Amino acid sequence: MSRSSKGVKGRKEEGDTLKSCIEGNLTNLASKNVISALVNVFIKCYEFYDEAREEINYPSIFSRYVSIRLYEEFKCSRISNLLMNSLKYINELFSIARDVFDAVFLLRLHLVSRLTIHTRNPMIPLEISISWDPILNIPYIPSSSLKGIARWYVEGVKSSIDGVPVSKFFGDSNSIGLAVFFDAYPIECSGESLIEPDVITPHYKETDRKIDEASSSPTPITYPTIAPNTVFATIVALNHSYEEEKTSINSKIAYEFIKYVQEALTQGIGAKTTLGYGRTRTIISTSNVK
Repeated sequence: MSRSSKGVKGRKEEGDTLKSCIEGNLTNLASKNVISALVNVFIKCYEFYDEAREEINYPSIFSRYVSIRLYEEFKCSRISNLLMNSLKYINELFSIARDVFDAVFLLRLHLVSRLTIHTRNPMIPLEISISWDPILNIPYIPSSSLKGIARWYVEGVKSSIDGVPVSKFFGDSNSIGLAVFFDAYPIECSGESLIEPDVITPHYKETDRKIDEASSSPTPITYPTIAPNTVFATIVALNHSYEEEKTSINSKIAYEFIKYVQEALTQGIGAKTTLGYGRTRTIISTSNVK
């Protein structure tokens, strides 16, 4: 056997060993803390990457196997208990919020396209990451993302709502806003799986903030997204006023505000919204307005 054929065989065996290490340790994820499991496996299997460092892009191959494994482990038929826990948590939170805020809205967000959210999550060792709740052990939409898209949209179409400046709802550097956004959690999964792998193929690597055409090298990156037809639940609450603020709102203004929030969330949540990702249909499931 020639030296080159031995080299090819050696690289193949090293790649297979790395694959076996990752797949063999990423099992029963729905019953584990996914974040801890991914970090542990990333470290444990790194030694096999170290052996084949020149031939294997470890973060890319790890992301690919993790995305596929999450798709398999979080099939809709296998995570009913996780979704029930999520719904229970949201309902309990809504019950508490009714006693704290003057107006509380429970919203249902029905995904009509894939969602990619919190792609730079530092807690998960993937090239393109995802927001993941370590307690409920499911992906979620951070409240900051919901508030961000709502603020961007509402400020773009309105300067005030029935005489109340939009900035009063969202707050500014000088005062807290009247509106409070909560994280959104999946409560229904009607497709095949809660997670779907997706792929992008960057062609260039930036070196010293420059694109080197001579080094163009298409590199597929597989990453996890939240599947279409997933239904999320979230809460948006308002106080009619704060003691230090002269601004006050009523139930009519509260419903007007939430209407614009619903419109905002249809524009797309998370990353790649210009490509159609993160689109939702949003309805008010329950409300409690004083």
